[in-house]
Amino acid sequence: MDCLHVKNLSKTVGGPDASFAVRDVSFTAVAGEITLLVGRSGAGKSTLLDMLGGLSVPDGGGIRYGDTELWPGSKQSAREARRKLALVFQHPHEQLFAATVRGEFHYTLRPFKLSGEEREARIAEALELFGLGPELLDERPHELSGGTQRRAALASVFASRPRWLLLDEPTAGLDHEAAARLTGTLRSWTRRTGGGALVATHDLDAFLPVADRIVMLSQGTVVHDCTPAELAARPAMLGDAGLLLPEALALGSLLRRHGVDVPAGLPAREETARAIAAALAAGGRRGYDGADAAAGLSASEKRPSAAASAHAPVSPGRAPREAVLCGSLGASAGSPPASAPGSGTAPAGAVSAGPLECGVSSGSPAIGGDSSAAETVPSGTSADGRSSPASGGATAPAEALHPPAIPVGRRFDPRTFWIGYVLLSAGILLQKSLIGLAVSAALTAAAVLLSQVPFRAVWKPLRAFLIFTGLSAVIAGLTIGAGQGEVPIGFDPKAALAAVRALSNLMLVLVLGVLFPLTVGYLRMKQGVEQGLAVLAGLRFPVEAVALTASLMFRFIPLIGGQWNRFGRIAKARGQGRSGKSGLGLAEFRIMALPFMFSLIRMADEFSTALEIRGYSRTGGRRTRSRALRMQARDYAAMGVFLLVFLCLAALADILG
Repeated sequence: MDCLHVKNLSKTVGGPDASFAVRDVSFTAVAGEITLLVGRSGAGKSTLLDMLGGLSVPDGGGIRYGDTELWPGSKQSAREARRKLALVFQHPHEQLFAATVRGEFHYTLRPFKLSGEEREARIAEALELFGLGPELLDERPHELSGGTQRRAALASVFASRPRWLLLDEPTAGLDHEAAARLTGTLRSWTRRTGGGALVATHDLDAFLPVADRIVMLSQGTVVHDCTPAELAARPAMLGDAGLLLPEALALGSLLRRHGVDVPAGLPAREETARAIAAALAAGGRRGYDGADAAAGLSASEKRPSAAASAHAPVSPGRAPREAVLCGSLGASAGSPPASAPGSGTAPAGAVSAGPLECGVSSGSPAIGGDSSAAETVPSGTSADGRSSPASGGATAPAEALHPPAIPVGRRFDPRTFWIGYVLLSAGILLQKSLIGLAVSAALTAAAVLLSQVPFRAVWKPLRAFLIFTGLSAVIAGLTIGAGQGEVPIGFDPKAALAAVRALSNLMLVLVLGVLFPLTVGYLRMKQGVEQGLAVLAGLRFPVEAVALTASLMFRFIPLIGGQWNRFGRIAKARGQGRSGKSGLGLAEFRIMALPFMFSLIRMADEFSTALEIRGYSRTGGRRTRSRALRMQARDYAAMGVFLLVFLCLAALADILG
């Protein structure tokens, strides 16, 4: 059976002071089942899916699909593993970039080398699965409605008949009815094909009824691995992952506390409706006390009434919802409803249910009525006994005792960095000797360390420029013999070194240009230019246009890089591992190049419209500022240091020639 095995998987993000996005994660997802990955934003769900889908290389651990290793493994085994799975991003319609819907299917199915008949059969099967007709095949994907785009994208994924589906927030943006159709389709697909589904989701209400297993993540680690039944018996487990109780469990808890005999666990909606109807009917005939008396129960044997249930702990944010339901139940039973928020009266001992919002008080039986499963969770303590930051006890969290240090970019005025960037860049560009370049490189390295910017953010553009420099050196050093007896093709090291020297200055300035916006921030950087050049506004100098242009120059490359990475991930995910483990192959580049260019044009058009709306096409007007920048003594001292460094670099360039 092609189960998915994850063993001690880890992935770090950031530079030298890296933090874990995923740390030592281990679990097994069984084929034919739906496994949920749940956790708060930033818990590591998407990072984990990227590694499972072969888009990101883990730093440690391994992933195995059945007997096939993905990480670590050979290029061939990785390709085989990828063809067993399909990764679907949070917004599936963003995966569409072919000219027609038929083209989307052809791109997905191309790696399988199917006959024309088999390919058309798979396309028809996938269209029928999502309620789409064959007339859709010749339509342009981006001219379809949003819902149809999503279904077409999912159909193109299902056409590959994967053994595993990896879905990232598949119900995001869907209404309840559409989400129910999607989960129903997913459930029928796993049962019919024996395939497995791993779903990263916040929507527990939609997926709990169809889930077979739940893996809870918190800060990159697995805190619980359980079944839906185990979660229903111990809902406090969700608190360890920082999650709220889903509506299905919260409703069952609420109804049981008010005397409604709802089945334990995750009952079907019909069962819950019958239990509510029975409670309302019983309350209409007689009050609970009368029913107890008629049954001959003693005072110690009486069932809890709605009035007693009103003293159960209620979360303030949930009180209005409870008042509606419990008021109707309590009124029919002849008992007073729970106190409304803000009434000035509260039952003794009533406390908030905290992050679970399940209304289970400390020491009360677990949902389902099984006293053996009762959990006692002290206030401010999670279910596993760890102290909660919101406990309000005498022990303050470490962050309160040691507040985080203010970043360098916030300690200085952005105009200080503008002046420093101009002076350092000018000094570096003056250098022509190897010694001058070495000194400039040392200063740039010191700037990287002092900026507190993760090295990975600097390394990406630096690596691309190094490759460009190497290719330029090779081309510059090539010589072609023109006379008899000369070598037809040779290499001149001096010419290659001259090319490296000429580009090295630009490379160091590029590194400073990457550091600048990451250290200061684009908004503060633009604000610094506007205020710094404000004295020229009276001379009709286009201060705002210059500030905007300068900030866009620094913003442009990261935006292009972000779009390139996005389309690259989509192309690789849908290409079924057509090119190796990492990087884009020719097949991916060919399919994504044109949509990538169109996306840049569309982004530029939207951006220019936004600028027009905000009035940036008109210069010379007066604008209000939320906060004026003010230079401090440390800013003047820093500018003095920058000026001194520039003078030293200029003198060095003059001495060394």
